Amino acid sequence: MELVQLKQLVVIAEEKVLSHGAERLNISQPALSRSIQRLEDELGLPLFDRTKNSMVLNEAGAAIVEEAKKVLSDADALLKKAHALKNEEKHIRIVTCAPAPLWKLSAELGAAFPKIKITSSMPDEDSIISLLLSEKADLAIVRKEIESEAISTLPLTDEQLCMRIPLTDELSKKKSIKFADLAGKEIREYTKTGFWHKVHRDLIPGAVYIEYDDIMVYTNVINSQNPLTFVTELANTHAQNPAGAVTVPITDEEACAHYRLAFLKKNEEALRGIVDFSVKSAMDW
Repeated sequence: MELVQLKQLVVIAEEKVLSHGAERLNISQPALSRSIQRLEDELGLPLFDRTKNSMVLNEAGAAIVEEAKKVLSDADALLKKAHALKNEEKHIRIVTCAPAPLWKLSAELGAAFPKIKITSSMPDEDSIISLLLSEKADLAIVRKEIESEAISTLPLTDEQLCMRIPLTDELSKKKSIKFADLAGKEIREYTKTGFWHKVHRDLIPGAVYIEYDDIMVYTNVINSQNPLTFVTELANTHAQNPAGAVTVPITDEEACAHYRLAFLKKNEEALRGIVDFSVKSAMDW
C-alpha cells in the first residue's frame, strides 16, 4: 500500500466521479482505476460499488477514506517535521514579482520551518534573474520560464485577477469582464502589487486611480466605502465582499498569472526540502 494510492482514493471520494479525480490528479482514468483496484486487492475488500457506467464509494470505502485522511495527515506532519529538522538554522532569501504568492509561501515556510530565517523583497521584475544568478536571492517567484541553464523553475500556483464591483455599477450584472470594460472608471488601488500595477496601467485605458501605499488604510477604505477595486482569491481578498458588492473575474489572458518557483540548479540539493515543501503546500492554496 502506498500513500499515493490513499491520496488517489481521497481525491476520488471528493470529486465523486473517477474521470474528475483523474483530471485533478493529472493521470489517465485507466491508470487511476488500476491503482485503486490494486489497493482493493491489498485490503481484501471492494471500496466501490461498480456498474457498467459508474463507480460509487460503498460503506466500507467511506470508512477507509476517513482512515486514509488520517494517515495522509500524519504523513504530511511527519514530512514537515523532517524538513524542519533538515533545514535548521538556514537563512532563505526570497524575491517575488507579486505579493500574494510571497505572503502565502512565507507563512507556510515560517510555520513548517520555525528555525529558518526568511527575508523577502519585491524588486523590479526585470532584476529577479540577476539577483538569482548573483546569489543575492535563494528562491524567486516568477511568472514564466527562465531561459538560463543555471536556473531551474517549478510550477507553483496561479492567481486570477478579479474586480470587486458595487451593485450600483452596471458591470456588477456581468458574469465576467474584460480590462476594456473598466476604461474611464474610478478605481481604488493598493500600489505595492508588483507587476500587477503595470498590468493595470497598460491595459485599462483612461482609468482614474486613487492609490494607497498603506495596506491598512487601503483595506479600511475598501471595506467601508465599497469602491471599485482589484481582488484575488490568492491574496485572500476574493471572499471578503461586503454587502452591496460582487466579485467578477477578468477574463483577459493577462489577468491570470501562472507563478513558478525558481532557484539555482547548483543549489538544488541544499534547497530540496524547502522547494519540495513549497511546491506541495502551494497545491492547497
